[in-house]
Formats: sequence, structure tokens, C-alpha cells
Amino acid sequence: MRQSMQIDIQDFPLVRMDYSGEGNQTIEETLQIFEQCLQRKQAFVFLAGGADFDKDPGDSVADRRVVSLWMKQHKADLRDYVKAMYYVEPSSVKRLAAKAFSVIYGKFWGHPMIVMQSNDEAVQQAHMLLEQSSE
Repeated sequence: MRQSMQIDIQDFPLVRMDYSGEGNQTIEETLQIFEQCLQRKQAFVFLAGGADFDKDPGDSVADRRVVSLWMKQHKADLRDYVKAMYYVEPSSVKRLAAKAFSVIYGKFWGHPMIVMQSNDEAVQQAHMLLEQSSE
């Protein structure tokens, strides 16, 4: 099963996640990249976009189980190093759906999902958050 996500860590500590379905990575590949980020022992944030919160993500039960197990194994590092996900959605209607989902996301992952209208605004806030967390 492939998940519809592409992760780019070239701008670390800004980790870009694209849910539009371009260049899909497997769950295992995605978790391996997350692990690489955690191994840096440095605060980082996710910058994401392209998800459709009105549709079923298509994750299999097995995929969800793999993610849950991985999260349990990395809970302390996730809490220490992942500061937030900034989710960019220009559409006001889709932003409402993303904000509703952000509550579930925060409970599951343990860090906030902050829904923003523009990428520039998200990047600016992400840098401010990272500066605060390094003090």
C-alpha cells in the first residue's frame, strides 16, 4: 500500500510534506525519513499541504498499525523535536475541514497542526517557533 505523500527534508528544520499524490513514498520510506529527522536531535517543523480531508485517506489497517508502533517507539523524540505541523490551505472551505481535522491530528501525533492560508506566512511562523524552541 502506498500512501499519497512525498517528504522533502532539503530545507531542514523545515520538513515539507506534500499530500497531493505526486511521487508517493511507502509508509516504511516515510517513517525512515522521519527517523532521519529525529536522529539529528534538533527541533523541526512540518510544512504540509495538498491533503483532502473530505476523503478517506486510503490507509490500510496494517499501515495504521505500523505507524502506531513506530510512534510508540519514538514517542520521546517526537515530543522533544517535532514542534508543529503548519498546514497550508488557500481555500477557506478546505481550511475549515483542515482545522476540524487538526484536533484529531494533535491528539494522535502530540504536536499541534496549525492551519495557515499562505506558505509565506507558514514559513515565517515556523521560523519564529523554531527560534523560540532553541532558546
